[in-house]
Amino acid sequence: MNKSPIKKIIIIVVIALLVPILMYSILQFIESDKNEKFVETIYDRQLSSILFSVNQHCWDIFTSWESEITTLAESFTRHSYSRLKSGLYNFHQSQTSVTGAFVRFNNQIIIYSLENEIEELNSESRRQEFLTKINSLIRDNDSALERIISQAQKGYVRPIAFLWDANSMNKITLLIFPIIENSYTGDSTILAGIFVNNLDYIQEIVARKFGSMNDGNFVFAVRQKDEIIFTTDEAEEGEYEKKEALWILPDLDIQIKLKGTTLAELSKTRVRNNLILLSIVNVVFLCGVGYLIYNVSTEISLAKMKTNFVANVSHELRTPLALIRMFAETLEMGRVNSEEKKQHYYKTIMSESARLSQLINNILDFSKIESHKKEYHFETASLVAILTQTLDIYHFRFVQTGFEVDVDIDDKLPDTQLDSEAVTQAIVNLLDNAVKYSVDEKYIKVSLNRNNGYLELAVEDKGIGIHESEHEKIFEKFYRAGSSLVHNTKGSGLGLSLVKHIMDVHQGKITVKSKLNKGSTFTLMFPLQLKNGEH
Repeated sequence: MNKSPIKKIIIIVVIALLVPILMYSILQFIESDKNEKFVETIYDRQLSSILFSVNQHCWDIFTSWESEITTLAESFTRHSYSRLKSGLYNFHQSQTSVTGAFVRFNNQIIIYSLENEIEELNSESRRQEFLTKINSLIRDNDSALERIISQAQKGYVRPIAFLWDANSMNKITLLIFPIIENSYTGDSTILAGIFVNNLDYIQEIVARKFGSMNDGNFVFAVRQKDEIIFTTDEAEEGEYEKKEALWILPDLDIQIKLKGTTLAELSKTRVRNNLILLSIVNVVFLCGVGYLIYNVSTEISLAKMKTNFVANVSHELRTPLALIRMFAETLEMGRVNSEEKKQHYYKTIMSESARLSQLINNILDFSKIESHKKEYHFETASLVAILTQTLDIYHFRFVQTGFEVDVDIDDKLPDTQLDSEAVTQAIVNLLDNAVKYSVDEKYIKVSLNRNNGYLELAVEDKGIGIHESEHEKIFEKFYRAGSSLVHNTKGSGLGLSLVKHIMDVHQGKITVKSKLNKGSTFTLMFPLQLKNGEH
């Protein structure tokens, strides 16, 4: 058995689109924990990269300092003592975080400049105390110095850091590093030192570098032992995500964290937001697929209805034309001698012609309605007169088909604004349906009365009836009720659609009361006065 077109379309859409997308969505939900860890790893590496960049920047600053002092030391001669001292002083003055510097030759020559500690003191004892402290520091760390001298000889210069003044409010760190060779002194190794104010160094160099990399999402801090001595956001609390020793000042740790959250919370939020977005996309996609399937199925159903319409209309046209031709040929050939039979043939021809005209009018009116070219002409008219005239025209059809017709018309009803031709067409369509779909009990009742500001015209039959689930659908174009009795009776499927359109134009209503095998009652409700004169 061949599948219907709509089933084929659904299968294609499901296989080609829905299955891959839904599988991907399910995979994302299953691997949400793995995705969280992946996102957390990415941010963790970003934080580590920032700390590394800060440390690298601090190292580059030290390298520039070391290069400047090395240049001064290598140009030292007997007659340039004062020039070297002046150069060191200028170096220290040009660097906000540097409080002093020295160069040591032959274990005895020291050129120094230490603000507020040596230069302003003329006491020889204080100077000797200062020199003794430096020499003692160097002597006590002889093995460590030998290692950095060995590395310097290989081209890699790095300092050793000493806490110079732990009691001062602004702690001072001394950085000692080697300078290789000097032609004047004959020393193979010269030691130099730079005194750094920790807090000034952090604010001037470390914090500035971090600030250039911070987009407002991070909090940065510097910790010395258990005390935070600097932070970019003092109101921020909680554990810092990453920390690393400051290469140049190893007693200090630089730390970083995300502002207002943690890596775990951020990764979880990002993954959750992605899953929510994916869910929304899936819902929208499913709605789109559903809308696509609905529209395609509607178009397919409409195409099928149009095909059925053509077949039904062809049959509807063929039947009256065949009768008209048959009776006309019989009359033309003079085979009917009885005047009574002639009148019967004439009336049959008239009746079938009227039926044919009605069908053609339905098709033409439907075409005009679809193309928005249908025009209506309203005038003050009597609905009683229109109904009476229509019943007179249809009388022969009732007699011919053996119907009993019960008419209940209130003769005192007022006139109202109507398009007489359109109303006649609506009444004829209801009468025609009552005749076509009454199989066993051939009874029709037509009534016209006034009720709550409306003129109510009702056509009641005792035919096959309509299931309650189809009461709304029968007014759609090309739609025909699902009963087998309906489909055994040919029709265009346009009659009730046209009637509803006519009633809408008249600002009226059409209602239906019907049950299967119990008959149907269609009621046209015409307002006694149109709203705002519209039509």
